[in-house]
Amino acid sequence: MRTRHLQLVTHEHSVTIKNKSDVLSPFGPVRAGLTTSQTTPEVQLMELLNSLESVVDNLNFKSFTVYDTLVTAMEGVRVALLATPTDAAGTNETA
Repeated sequence: MRTRHLQLVTHEHSVTIKNKSDVLSPFGPVRAGLTTSQTTPEVQLMELLNSLESVVDNLNFKSFTVYDTLVTAMEGVRVALLATPTDAAGTNETA
């Protein structure tokens, strides 16, 4: 059922508007009582793609950070192992 007028009620008085008029909004004209999504599927896909690209970029940065930390730690272990004296049998010398 569709009504032809819109009734606005305030605490002071009641006003009846016979014709619905367009309301200005950042998304263009909107009729009173009309609820529609202003986002198209293409816009939603672009927002999702941008979000996914941001997540992938962040994960890529983190993976390089982890890789760099691993390489640094392995280099430290290698240096420590090369600095440890060993005897002829290949075991660590301890006095």
